[in-house]
Amino acid sequence: ICCLLACLFTLPDLLAPAPLKAADNPASLDLEQLMQVEVTTAARQPQGLYDTAAAVFVITAEDIRRSGAETIPDLLRMVPGLQVASINANVWAVTARGLNSRYASKLLVLQDGRTLYNHLFSGVYWNTKDLVLEDIERIEVIRGPGAALWGANAVNGVINIITKNAADTLGTMVSATIGTEEPYALQARQGVQLGEGTFLRLFAKAFGRDSGTLPSGQDDSDDWRQMRVGFRLDHDIDLNDRFLLEGDLYRGDAGETFETGTLTPPYRATLTDDTELTGGHLLGRWQRIFSADSDLALQAFYDRARNQDIGAGQTRQTFDLDLQHRFRLDRHQLVWGLGFRHYRDDTRQGAIISFNPASDNLNLWTAFINDRYELIPDLLNLIAGAQVEHNDFTGFEWQPTVRLLYTPKPFFSFWLAVSRSARTPSRADTSIDLRQNTAPTTALPPPWNSLGAPGVAQFSLIGSSRFKTEKAWTFELGGRCQPRVDLYLEAVLFHSRYHDLRNADYGTPINEGDRWLIPVYGGNQLDARTYGLELAADWVVRPWWKLQGAYTWMNVLAELESGAAYQGFLIAAEATPHHQLSVRSSIDFSHDWEWDLWLRGVSRLESIDVDGYLTLDTRVGWTFRPNWQLEIAGRNLLDAHHSEFRSDALQAESVEIDRSLTARLTWSF
Repeated sequence: ICCLLACLFTLPDLLAPAPLKAADNPASLDLEQLMQVEVTTAARQPQGLYDTAAAVFVITAEDIRRSGAETIPDLLRMVPGLQVASINANVWAVTARGLNSRYASKLLVLQDGRTLYNHLFSGVYWNTKDLVLEDIERIEVIRGPGAALWGANAVNGVINIITKNAADTLGTMVSATIGTEEPYALQARQGVQLGEGTFLRLFAKAFGRDSGTLPSGQDDSDDWRQMRVGFRLDHDIDLNDRFLLEGDLYRGDAGETFETGTLTPPYRATLTDDTELTGGHLLGRWQRIFSADSDLALQAFYDRARNQDIGAGQTRQTFDLDLQHRFRLDRHQLVWGLGFRHYRDDTRQGAIISFNPASDNLNLWTAFINDRYELIPDLLNLIAGAQVEHNDFTGFEWQPTVRLLYTPKPFFSFWLAVSRSARTPSRADTSIDLRQNTAPTTALPPPWNSLGAPGVAQFSLIGSSRFKTEKAWTFELGGRCQPRVDLYLEAVLFHSRYHDLRNADYGTPINEGDRWLIPVYGGNQLDARTYGLELAADWVVRPWWKLQGAYTWMNVLAELESGAAYQGFLIAAEATPHHQLSVRSSIDFSHDWEWDLWLRGVSRLESIDVDGYLTLDTRVGWTFRPNWQLEIAGRNLLDAHHSEFRSDALQAESVEIDRSLTARLTWSF
């Protein structure tokens, strides 16, 4: 492993000519700026990429602008180690380092430090997390455990969407988009200065997206419409105190087609669902800066979301309070914090899903500390930390990490890490009743084919109050370097061992009069191992041409405990591509013309029978007048449509993603 990384980092030095100076290559200044960007998510404090002992990828505002992407999940496709797949036009499966699903439960997603994690089902409702993409300053993606700092559920990674300070978005921006799959998208932003050190941003966005294509060639019912308004206020109280207040409201609907069981032939029916999505949040943060190495921050937010659908209606409310203090003590850089979260949900029984109890209140208490100790100043650092939390399902959980960072010279760093992380139960794990497929008993395998009247059986996934915390130990080795001023390289090797993963097993059939109910009780009879390699590179080929590449190889080996018979979660756990490739090309023909290409390849998902695919996106941008820009973009150009994932929940029909063309006009003044 060490030899592999050493060869990767030293080969460019051996083959390349003498390093260029930034002044000789103006485009390389963008690369230098990327290398000097401060990331905050990996250590909950600002630090440069080369000072970070974690696998970090930063999607910059320039990456966002030139990607041609319209949604946050599509932006994340450029990150090595992330698996992003469209289930339909408004639902995605997004995870890091495997174990992907519609409700991927081991990836923590934040927006300006506010968790977007859903405690009812686990995971993220991506179709409610739309933003004005131009308002995003950067997206920091940490692959690997972040639980020692961010708590349970940051098992395989952390995504932090960081929006721009209102002072950086003064003036007016208006844009309109039309396209083959996105008939319309309108957004407007206004930034003003209210006084000395006080800035306000207001925004509004509305869009519509058409349905995808079913394997039969017919259109699905997964169209998506949404409207959102919001604001951000930044106020510098004085030289040492800062205050942030932000919030938004949204309303929309998202369609979906899925199957449910019936008691008469053909024992299944297709249901079309049109989910009403409403919600909003309010977040406030105060920060006191004591020195360059010391500050105190207090943050609170309230979030409310309501999903009304045929599967099960739900209203979710979250209140979160977080305190963090950072300071230096001799050669120790310490950060510690306390947190409290109150969560409440109210559910309504739907056609296939119910919860028992229908409503619940949950409390989460957390405390963490992290110490970065300079073993040898400017050369070797030891980072150690842990988070302890108490939840209402399993009580206390602890999640430690130990990391070593070696920086032998500028623009070169080498790190290794060992971490323990946990995924605590969700309400679905403990309280769900999900009615699944139905069949005549004579068509079932033994012992169910011997069941008598009424002759029809239905399977039902039922949560268990005995559901345990899922646990993982992860080992990582990585490095990054810049052998030339115009070239950046990064490599990471990882191995994770998971225990007590979510699974289920069959119970004793129950005669309900009109059917036999075969319960499938949730449990923790599944273990898994994952290992892989992540590579990333940025290369300024010419002053006007930049290439960015990412490659991921990984393998997932899942195993049921002795005696477990249910295969559903085992199949889902292994739904990970062995190979993923992303290559982006950005060309500036002049100050007025830009051309971007994005080639992506994903290998076959064997366990769920989804073919691999190769696709190409392109974007042409033309600034035809000062403050006016026209963009033409094409996505998924190599095929008319392709499938990316099969849902492991709700029996949703497989939907293929269509080729699309869009035109966008933006006016800024």
